[in-house]
Amino acid sequence: MNNKISKYFFIILMIVFIIMLAILIYIKSSASDKSKEYATLKEKGEGEIIYLDDIIINSLNKLNNISYSRYSILIEEVKENDQQGSSQTEGGDPAQNKQEGSSNSEDGSQSGSTEVKSTTNATDQSENKTSRLTKNDSLLNSNYGEIAWNEISYSVETLFAAWPTITLDMKTLNVKDEDISNFSVTLDGVAQSIKNKDKNSALINLYNLYTMLPRFLSYFINDDAKINLYNTKAYLLNAYISADKENWQEMNSNVDQAINSLQAVVNSNNTSDNEKSILDKAGVLLQELKRGISVEDKEIFYLKYKLAIEQLEIL
Repeated sequence: MNNKISKYFFIILMIVFIIMLAILIYIKSSASDKSKEYATLKEKGEGEIIYLDDIIINSLNKLNNISYSRYSILIEEVKENDQQGSSQTEGGDPAQNKQEGSSNSEDGSQSGSTEVKSTTNATDQSENKTSRLTKNDSLLNSNYGEIAWNEISYSVETLFAAWPTITLDMKTLNVKDEDISNFSVTLDGVAQSIKNKDKNSALINLYNLYTMLPRFLSYFINDDAKINLYNTKAYLLNAYISADKENWQEMNSNVDQAINSLQAVVNSNNTSDNEKSILDKAGVLLQELKRGISVEDKEIFYLKYKLAIEQLEIL
């Protein structure tokens, strides 16, 4: 009798053990799936921030007729066994891959979705890139009064189409409702200022929109270097929007902050040798921009600003 009880007890224990083991495996598997799903969403969220970065900066630049298309890129490869031979391929924009991605995003956003820009080639080939002016026009002789309002309007409208999808993703990534709401309100302000063709208001609203990007990132990215890179661009953009009023002292202060923020990125351990090379060049361009402010010439500032923001957009 005792043997039968022991046998049944053993069977019950085995059944309980198997059930517990199955539950643990399910929990572990479910947690793993959720982790993978969240990692994928984080990657998508980063891509959406890159999309917003590109739309906002391009719109800000267009308000002063600044375009990367004034320059072409020559990519030179020094062959291993022939130091004298090189192959040259003419490209477009130093941040070509980013801008092409932005164009795709704009088209895709018509249906409420965004597409992520590719930055791989821009990083890999950065060592061999050289900007050369290929058109007769230049920022030194540009007509800053001729603003492409229709182009800017289109970019902003595509952002409106993409924003609902981005909103849902940001909510899932634990971005606070208050921050999402502030972005929406500011985006309305951008649309209104562009509709009214109010350049000063459009500059300020677009800049305010940009300052929210590093804040969004901080909710789901544990990478100070990446966040500081966005802060660097925000300081630079703050100097840029002050140029219209020729507030040289404020511009100088913002460029100083951009230099310090960029140095924090350089000092981090999260950058590859390629990225460090790009950052070092950006640092030189920011120092040149700071020296250019002392001349108190708006056209010279725009020229040096364009070179600096162009370099930072490669990353």
